[in-house]
Amino acid sequence: MIIAANCTDPAGTCFCASMGTGPESASGYDLVFTELIEGDRHEFLFVPGSEAGAAVLDGLTSQPATEAHHDAAAAAMDRSVSSMGRSMDTDGVRDLLVESPGHPRWDEVAARCLACANCTMACPTCFCSTMVDSVGFDGVAERSRHWDSCFSLDFSSLHGVPVRDSTRSRYRQWMTHKLATWHDQFGVSGCVGCGRCITWCPVGIDITEELAAIQRDRMSL
Repeated sequence: MIIAANCTDPAGTCFCASMGTGPESASGYDLVFTELIEGDRHEFLFVPGSEAGAAVLDGLTSQPATEAHHDAAAAAMDRSVSSMGRSMDTDGVRDLLVESPGHPRWDEVAARCLACANCTMACPTCFCSTMVDSVGFDGVAERSRHWDSCFSLDFSSLHGVPVRDSTRSRYRQWMTHKLATWHDQFGVSGCVGCGRCITWCPVGIDITEELAAIQRDRMSL
């Protein structure tokens, strides 16, 4: 059972509207709800997305939604879109980043980046992992899978030597994979516009601004 919530109060670091991923849930749910607050009224508009969701909704104490409820929900979504603090222009971003491995902006962001991996740990789509071999006191050997990050120096290590030995190369790898080559793998962007990487970056690196800086150079050519 998947219950989704339409976002009516985005943060200043959100930009999901420009990524086409929100703030309204489009599919993949059994039930979706929108919070409606107006004056003293506080209600939730539920819409089923599957037979299972409809069955749950039938078992709740509720009242039929009116056209006014649906209008209020649509207005809440419009307000949510207009109140987002960031946006990202994704037009041509795949080719732009793949063709810009030597762009000077990578040096500029690397001078600030701590390679702390906060962005990858907070990202809902990052999935990097590593295998760890260990031996217990009982002599039993185990191989386990642990979360890891492409910002870790050892992550790209081959025969003891890291392929990406600079913060510049690791940040470029992360951002290019997230916004560009993810399209080659999965047919969509790896960025959903949640803004978590911006929120949790201790030095305030903003992925929307980093992309915009490279895009501005493209437009000035």
